[in-house]
Amino acid sequence: MVFKKNYANVYDSLYQNKDYEKECDFIEEILKKQGKTVKTILDLGCGTGGHVLILAKRGYKVTGIDQSEDMLKAARNKARSAGLKIDFHKSSIQDLRLNQRFDVVISMFAVMGYQTDNEDLALACKTAKKHLRQGGNFIFDAWNGLAVMADSPTQVVKDLRNGNERIVRITRPNMDMISHSVDVNFNVLVLKRDKLISETEETHKMRFFYPQEIKYFLQVAGFSDIKFCPFLKPALPLSERDWNMSVIAK
Repeated sequence: MVFKKNYANVYDSLYQNKDYEKECDFIEEILKKQGKTVKTILDLGCGTGGHVLILAKRGYKVTGIDQSEDMLKAARNKARSAGLKIDFHKSSIQDLRLNQRFDVVISMFAVMGYQTDNEDLALACKTAKKHLRQGGNFIFDAWNGLAVMADSPTQVVKDLRNGNERIVRITRPNMDMISHSVDVNFNVLVLKRDKLISETEETHKMRFFYPQEIKYFLQVAGFSDIKFCPFLKPALPLSERDWNMSVIAK
């Protein structure tokens, strides 16, 4: 299990510079091209609510799904503080049964990469399709295998301040070319006045995808119109140099 309490507690600090507003601008750009009025959005893997809170503020009726109770707790607290009504549900993507259809389904920040097993990936695509209204888009991002194989991930150290706390995250990736995956080993230290107050380790197994590979799984799930582009750049064609890709399926 990943995104446990200690990691969830520092998640927003670790990604404080992530441009969720820009990502939501991208989502809305795609929605405008959908040709239908969009009112409802389902977020598969909503985490601490980075996207759903912004989209709710923009007037959409948003539902967030995540299998980490600790991440959902943070999302609920932020929604409550902002006075936003957002439906949150604890569930894996594969087990989701809302008996409801949405105008759009999103799954941002490499959530699909956590579907490392072929069966889980196939079920995730089917879940998205099952919860979409006719003509709706499934929008997500993933690691582009063409770029990952050419430019493998390396160790990264992130060192930041959050008030009187110092957070250090050491990321050590271990790549498995056969399974198209990377074991991303996180070691997170939280210090206050240079005294260690918590330490946590998590390994996130992340899958990278070749465009034709993900296209196949989407087609089997019932999607027919599938587009790829560099992350957040819908006007440009995807290339083998683009590490992150956006996928729009209808």
